[in-house]
Amino acid sequence: MKGEIKTLFKFIDFISEKIGVSVSLLVLAMMGVTTFEVVARYAFDSPTIWAWPINKQLFGVFILFAGIYTLLNGAHLRVEVLYNRFPPRIKSYVGVIGLLALMIFIGVLIWQGGWMAFNSIMSREFTQGAFKIPLYVFKTFIPIAAFLFLLEGLANFLYGKERSNF
Repeated sequence: MKGEIKTLFKFIDFISEKIGVSVSLLVLAMMGVTTFEVVARYAFDSPTIWAWPINKQLFGVFILFAGIYTLLNGAHLRVEVLYNRFPPRIKSYVGVIGLLALMIFIGVLIWQGGWMAFNSIMSREFTQGAFKIPLYVFKTFIPIAAFLFLLEGLANFLYGKERSNF
């Protein structure tokens, strides 16, 4: 059973890695949109109505999946000045408390994000304003990313430093 779970988490890590690298390219897209907007506004005195809404949605997707990639690579910030001084037993308690907090927060995010995405899909929700973007596409990413974040958190808690040995 333990082998199958490790295989599952190895697959989750693979998916998180591929999505994280792919989503990192959104930064280039956001830079391109911003550059286009600045040139259009200041060089041609013709600002766009679509640059800000597009960048806002792209940034939202980037943030959702960048957190997962950061967790996968163990790059989230910790207060290591305190944590490193704890005895191993206290460190394990802190890990359990952190996992419980993650599960509660992410559980609510999956629940509420799923409900919000469902309602958005059913109403075919679009952004307000002159340039309309379908929001239901972006809102669907919220529970998906939250679920993947939860799985990465579990893998990180269960296997921690062993993950490099997968």
